[in-house]
Amino acid sequence: MNTSLALRIRSLRVDRLRRRHAWKLAIAVMFVVMLVWRSSQVPVFGGFEVRTVTAGALALALLAMAQGVVIIAGGINMSVGGLMVLVNCVSALLMKSANTLTCVVIALVCIAGSALLSGLMGFITEVSQVPEIVVTLAFLFTFIGAAWLILPSPGGGTDPVFANVLVGGFSNPVPSILVMIVALLAIWLPFSRSRAGLAMYALGSSRSTAPLAGVSIRATRVKVYLLSGVFVGLAGIVTTAYTNGGVPLLSIGMSALMNSVAAAVLGGIALTGGTGGLFGPVVASMVLGLIPAITLGLGMDPNIAQVVQGAIIVLVVMVGGAIQLRGRKT
Repeated sequence: MNTSLALRIRSLRVDRLRRRHAWKLAIAVMFVVMLVWRSSQVPVFGGFEVRTVTAGALALALLAMAQGVVIIAGGINMSVGGLMVLVNCVSALLMKSANTLTCVVIALVCIAGSALLSGLMGFITEVSQVPEIVVTLAFLFTFIGAAWLILPSPGGGTDPVFANVLVGGFSNPVPSILVMIVALLAIWLPFSRSRAGLAMYALGSSRSTAPLAGVSIRATRVKVYLLSGVFVGLAGIVTTAYTNGGVPLLSIGMSALMNSVAAAVLGGIALTGGTGGLFGPVVASMVLGLIPAITLGLGMDPNIAQVVQGAIIVLVVMVGGAIQLRGRKT
């Protein structure tokens, strides 16, 4: 009897782990398959090619994390792309001709400023009761306009040593991988297990019943947006390091916004809120970065490649939604 009960408990635990992590495993397997596919398209697949994947997707991975925490809390942040462009332009302007230590200080100030601006959005949304999508979309255009005023044309720069520490040299993928790991383990993991993190999940699961569990909606929303701003600030700094400059274009902000939502959803975060983590979106960001490279290697027209990328995202999201729905029914 005891043996049977122990086996039953073990079976339930395995089933629970399968439901919680099956989508993450599927995305990880998809990434490995696409990475192997991409490696077969080039004569030599070494450090340069790996760095292209990791460093090229680093900014999107951080933006997906920024978008992900807001979606988990039951909202959506339409301003992430615009705020990233603003941080990119400000940091590129200030870091031009600056030494390594000065660049570090500028980066920290820009990240703190990004967090404060993002937190302000969360506060305004709760105080005004204006729909979140309206407030954050308005801030998207405000941030792009501010970026254009600060840096009217592409320019700026950064210290080469500072850039190498964040995104690595031409054949060194280690720094970009470490940035992803640090963002997950040093920022996201402690927050997700904190009281504020539990409140975030409770708010996303049910806004109406969260207060009954002692959750302060306004405080939780502001904290989530502050965290989102930290990730966006990191994305802006990484963009400066990767491109060695700033570009104040609305098209960049809009593209970053759409890709951040796609990576978050593809990474297993439900748009209804309350479920998911940030490991999946990080891997999904690299998957999205591999699709154009693979289609280019196949000789596809860039326009057709965009259609293929969109179709893959839709297909994968539909499958993920079906799996989640089946899990709820069982």
